[in-house]
Amino acid sequence: MDWRAVSPADVDALTELLGRDEEATVGRRESGPAEVRSMLAAPGLDLATRTWAALAPDGSLLGFAALHPAPQPGELRAQLVIAPCPDAPAVTAALLDRLDAWATHDLPTHDMSVTLYQLPGCQPHDQLLSRGWAVVHSSSRLTVALDSLGLPEHPASTAPTVRAVRAARNETDLRTVHSVLNEAFTGDPEHPHPDFEDFHHAQRRREGYNPDLWLLAELDSVPAGALIARDPVDRAWIAWFGVHPAHRRHGLGAQLLTTAFSLLHARGHRTVGVDVDTHNTGAMQAYTSAGMTLLGAADQWRRTYV
Repeated sequence: MDWRAVSPADVDALTELLGRDEEATVGRRESGPAEVRSMLAAPGLDLATRTWAALAPDGSLLGFAALHPAPQPGELRAQLVIAPCPDAPAVTAALLDRLDAWATHDLPTHDMSVTLYQLPGCQPHDQLLSRGWAVVHSSSRLTVALDSLGLPEHPASTAPTVRAVRAARNETDLRTVHSVLNEAFTGDPEHPHPDFEDFHHAQRRREGYNPDLWLLAELDSVPAGALIARDPVDRAWIAWFGVHPAHRRHGLGAQLLTTAFSLLHARGHRTVGVDVDTHNTGAMQAYTSAGMTLLGAADQWRRTYV
């Protein structure tokens, strides 16, 4: 078995690896090249030093691991994908050893955590438990077929109405989007980074970054909600979505989602996806009310290094 770091040239191989893992775990392939490209473009991920893959004799990938900064400052996010094969336990052990070594080196202080998302019933389950990992949360993936929604042809409102949704027009608006999201996600560990420059830099690195898809919802001309969508070639995605706590229950969330869906449909997309905290009943209701349906869920594992 050979080992090496991965590069953007491995997108197809990693997509196949991810598909095999999903097929073995939940019975269907859910992810495509866009998910892999997004994973490789994670802010702060150094492909040469913080990715590692196991290769079969025929050159196919048997497993993959990566480590990079998490959205919450001071923590790390791991990636782990294992193909169903006789060597899976050995591949898993070697990749977890590599993650341990990286985490010990990269975590800024002791008592800091690494998070990792895995499908329920994942192959590494028992090894993760034996090494001190624990399931602490879960995330749901939802999707919608845009052609079924009867979307308006011109979604964005520019008139000074009581409730209005519009695209960001300049950097000031981009900063306002970021500020509103921070207010909406107060107390949430996945909230946007409090520094706009860092947050915007991370967003620009993501495939499908498009400032025309940064949306503001206003109530009586006061910024009250925001949404950031991404527009890669083969997948549309809701990256961030929130309404200020003081302005909820005014229909702003529904208007934001309808506007985003219409803009993405006009750009040629037929489906839109989103990942959301399974226990955030308000967000789940907002998405399902807008026509999105549950595709699947993933467990959030965490290990604290002391």
